[in-house]
Amino acid sequence: MTVEIPCRADSILRFPGSSVIKSCVLSEDFHIQGILFKKGSIIGFDEAGRLWRCNVSEDTAIGLLTCKAGSEVEFFPGGGIQSCVVSGETMIDGVPTAAGSLVMFHENGRLFKCDLSRNLTIQGIPVLAQTDICFFDKGRISACTLSKDHSVHGILCRAGTRVWIHGNGKLAACTLRNEVKIGKAACRAGAFAVFDENGSLIHCG
Repeated sequence: MTVEIPCRADSILRFPGSSVIKSCVLSEDFHIQGILFKKGSIIGFDEAGRLWRCNVSEDTAIGLLTCKAGSEVEFFPGGGIQSCVVSGETMIDGVPTAAGSLVMFHENGRLFKCDLSRNLTIQGIPVLAQTDICFFDKGRISACTLSKDHSVHGILCRAGTRVWIHGNGKLAACTLRNEVKIGKAACRAGAFAVFDENGSLIHCG
């Protein structure tokens, strides 16, 4: 397929010892794997000839996203989008994503990371606008920045700081609003505390 792509002759790079194109600059608008790439876009492929990493010359629609002109877009081997910078505010998996946000996905298509466009409570957690939020591949929050003080499994975490969550939903780490005592262990207010998946304190600093 790649040999038929309209590339600028002076831009073509091939894999060593192969006729397979590694990258080139499009000399005209062209559809690749169902995506209309505009003239001047830099298209990169893996050794199997599948889309890998591209730099789009104009805003480019890829699935439900519009990727920003001049930004890099990456793809998984299966063809799904791995990352791009969105040109405008958009809703992804129910999450309002800020314009200009780097958006990343898990290979199953679920949202991995984006910047939130406004303060919002997601899965019971108050998340600060214009900060990034991360998810596990089944949709549960894995990390975010708090818009206000928030208690996670009885541990009060400080507003404006980062919170990490284990896959089982328990607190992995945060900056403490109050002193915390767990068994014989104690951690002062304002300290960064790390917990294991069972809720035991494993670090305080």
